[in-house]
Amino acid sequence: MAQLISPGEVVRGGIARPSPADVALDATLIAPHIAPAEYRWVLPTLTEPFYQALLANKGTSTAFSLPAYQALWDAHLKSLCAEAALYEAAPFIVIQAGSNGLYLNNNEYGNNAGIDGLKFYQDTLRARLELNARRMRDWLCTCAASLPGFSSSAAGCPDAGCGHDPSQDLYSTFGLVI
Repeated sequence: MAQLISPGEVVRGGIARPSPADVALDATLIAPHIAPAEYRWVLPTLTEPFYQALLANKGTSTAFSLPAYQALWDAHLKSLCAEAALYEAAPFIVIQAGSNGLYLNNNEYGNNAGIDGLKFYQDTLRARLELNARRMRDWLCTCAASLPGFSSSAAGCPDAGCGHDPSQDLYSTFGLVI
């Protein structure tokens, strides 16, 4: 399956890397989790047709041929993809399956954070993912006209365009639980 981000992009990049992963993290531990991560976290914000348009436009390198797509990648999409991949991979990095069953991975340079550490890490990443997905959606809705293949109505952008504050919607401020 084609994907927007490569395993190497998740962990490489020095101080500009798009995820809070250690630069020494083995990219092969991330690789099998990218497709599910993009499906779960990225696709709902982009919509399937726009996701496919981005895949078709991304070259073999990390660059997009359309400047508007590259701007989206640089501003929001790269970090969202990387953080989503790390979120999905974390349980499989902390707990590994081997011929001796399930075990907590440990090494000579530190102690495994364990299940509680994993839960804290994933909760923190989830909050960041949700925030970044909202920020990207707002950016997409604002820039919809300059993004070929993006449908603001399919993505659920408000009719008001710029300046819409979803926190002021009736059900988010009224305190009513349905």
